[in-house]
This record gives sequence, structure tokens and C-alpha cells, in this order.
Amino acid sequence: GINGVPIEYIPVDETSSTTSGIEAVRKAIALNPVAVIGPNRSGTILAAENLWKRAKIPFITDGTNADTTKKSNPYTFRIQIASTYWIPILARTAKEYYNVQKPAVIYGTNEYSKGLWDATEPALTQYGLKAVTVQTYNDGDRDFTAQLLKIKAAGADALFCYGYEAEIGMILRQRVELGMKDLLVFGERGCSSPAIEQIAGTANIEGLVCSTTLSQGDPDPKRQEFIKKYTGSFKEGLSPTHVNHYDSIYILADIIGRVGTNHEKVRNELAKLDYQGALARYQADKEGNLVHTIYTQVFQDGQWKLLLQEDYPVTR
Repeated sequence: GINGVPIEYIPVDETSSTTSGIEAVRKAIALNPVAVIGPNRSGTILAAENLWKRAKIPFITDGTNADTTKKSNPYTFRIQIASTYWIPILARTAKEYYNVQKPAVIYGTNEYSKGLWDATEPALTQYGLKAVTVQTYNDGDRDFTAQLLKIKAAGADALFCYGYEAEIGMILRQRVELGMKDLLVFGERGCSSPAIEQIAGTANIEGLVCSTTLSQGDPDPKRQEFIKKYTGSFKEGLSPTHVNHYDSIYILADIIGRVGTNHEKVRNELAKLDYQGALARYQADKEGNLVHTIYTQVFQDGQWKLLLQEDYPVTR
């Protein structure tokens, strides 16, 4: 609790559609909470951010689309990193670590994936690369044979793969089933989710490279101790989103313990945040972004291994 008062945590499911997400935001606001952790989906954030702006309730969001913190909304905070930072690091890794020459791209037709694609073309250009083919799919698709065969026909030596876990897991599995196991795959934080391994199969994600806010292969003893405690308690793998939300609760508990439950006071503290959490050191920049460290890791010999860590500056 906070100062002896129990914390009431009320989950509201935004599901997998923007329409449902907007209704979830309305329900959350109607409860008049001190703050809200979420939404997770960029599409929901972009569609609903005016609702919490009018309500003057701080929201700690988890979307990667760069536009979500560029709406001049003082109540929007992001406990995640924008795609404009993720993708250049992936492009550089592909070029400098793996000597990729002919990348292909596949992404879902949702705001989250579109944001990743929007950041990809200029990032590839920056490193002297150009996509040999760009394929799309819809949320809920389960057969990616047509797209994968076009990628194969284009002679791609790497695939930048964006979307949610259900689809990404199937793409990774079907690429192996189609005899494309040697095709390198690069993805961002969603690719490090345990759900990907469960859907695709451990053998089918060998060599997968992803940039993420949490590296399960980070050798830091404190990070490994946290991962061990989490997996021991919940009997499941740890994803970046899990830790983002874990730290969000502790950030809010710390703030509320100091300034109380007034929305404006909580918002003001988030806007100048400097907090050490389980995941990272959280520092608010002028747009409300709180996370500024990116890890790039590779799935090798059945486990994640850290390739590199990069910090980007906090602009206040």
C-alpha cells in the first residue's frame, strides 16, 4: 500500500481493436483513477488521447508509434521507446553485425506496425540499404505463405518483421516450414516476448535479433535476479511489457506517497520524473518519454544473448 492505504488496481481490457480500446479508455476515465497505466496499442493511444487530455488524468502508455507523444498532450507519458529510435539501431545491427545486403520488410496494417515501417525506410537508407520487397498483412491473418514466397523470390537475405505476437510467431514458424530457415529476422521489442517462442517454437526463432527495453540476456546480476524472481513466482517467461507495467506501479506509488492523489500534482511529478526501477532509470523528456535505453539481443543456442546497449539523450 501507500502510507498504510491499500492500492486498488483495476484492470480494463482494451482487447485487440481500436474501437474496443477507445471504450476501455472511457471506462477507465469514468472510474476517476489517480492515473492509468495503458493503453498498450499505438492505435488506441492515437485515437483516444484527447479523452484523457480533457479529463486531465495522466496516462502512462506503452505504444511505440513515435506520434503518440507528439500530440502536445501534457497528460500522455510513454514507458517505452519510440520506433524512431528502435529501427535505426536494428538497421545498423543488420548492416554492421550481419552484413545484410538485401533486406525485405513485412508489417501488419495497424498503427503500431505502420509506425515501425515509417521509421524503417529512412533507417535502411541511412546505412546504404533498400528493401527488395515490402509485404503487409492484416491482424488475425494466419497464413503468410504468399508474402514469404514473394520475399524468397526477391532474394532477400534478411527480414524486418513487425507486428503483434500472434502473427509474428506464425511468420517465424512458417518461414522455416517453407525452407527459409537461413533468412535472418530482425524485430523490435515484441519479438522478445515469451509468446513468440511459444507460438513459433524454440528451434524456429534461433538467430532472431530484436531491439528491446529488456534483455533477458543482460548479464547484470540485479537484472538476472529480478528475472529469476519473476519467472519463479509466475512460472512464465518475462517480457518487456511485464516490466514496464511493474515499474509503472512503483513509480506511481512513489509519487502518490509524496504528493497525494491530485491529478495535476501526479502529472507534474511524472513530467520531471527521475526514478530507478527494475527495468531501467526512468527520466522524463519534454515529450513525456520515460525510457531511454535500448538493448539489442539475439536468440542463440536456446537463450537470449545481449549484443549491444545504447542510450539516447534526455531532452528536457
